[in-house]
Amino acid sequence: MKLLNSDIAIPLYQQLYDLLLDQIRSGVYPPGSKIPSEEELCKTYDLSRVTVRNALGRLVDDNILVKRHGKGTFVATPVFTESAYANGSFTKSCEQMGATPSTQVVSRKQVKAGKALSKQLQLEEGAKAICIKRLRCINGVAAILEVDYFNGDMDFMMEADVETRPILDVIRENSGLAGRQYIDTFEVHFANREQAGCLKCPANTPLLKVSQVVLNEMRGVLYYNEQYIRSDIYKYVMGS
Repeated sequence: MKLLNSDIAIPLYQQLYDLLLDQIRSGVYPPGSKIPSEEELCKTYDLSRVTVRNALGRLVDDNILVKRHGKGTFVATPVFTESAYANGSFTKSCEQMGATPSTQVVSRKQVKAGKALSKQLQLEEGAKAICIKRLRCINGVAAILEVDYFNGDMDFMMEADVETRPILDVIRENSGLAGRQYIDTFEVHFANREQAGCLKCPANTPLLKVSQVVLNEMRGVLYYNEQYIRSDIYKYVMGS
């Protein structure tokens, strides 16, 4: 533990500010995590409550910490706004923002298309489809749970690398088809248990749900996806 020094010219509240900021930047307290309470900080560093409150108040004013009534003080989660010049690519958008994107496959399986899905994919009800769930992260923070649905004939999607490669590239290389048009529908969706668990948020948290139909050159459906977005982390942008 780094001790604070009352014998130097730097005020104790500033020393605590600098110490907590260093711990946040080094990952001791990652975005969204709870920091020790005022009482704990007072005991740990032998400080008065006034000094601790002063340091925490300045961190809140600088948007580094955020107070949640009745819950404590948390490290603020950075907000990223999608680039309008990334052509809908999450990876390209993150790179243009100077952030590090990552993708994790949550599940991959064959399903039977129900009434709603068969309509989106232009299949007969009960036909075979492929469902891939992926978690999209920015600087290691979960931002989007994406659920992609494909025609069952796209068997290559069951083995394809969709963690490091864009889905459209995988489809084009294996089928010769390319995405040419996107039809988006937006609505507010309240996170269920699975979505909340993946996105590290409480159940019933309001999410932005984007339902997207991707069409090929012949205006046939290439694939369909649903994106459940933590809009407190990632701002979705539409270009004209």
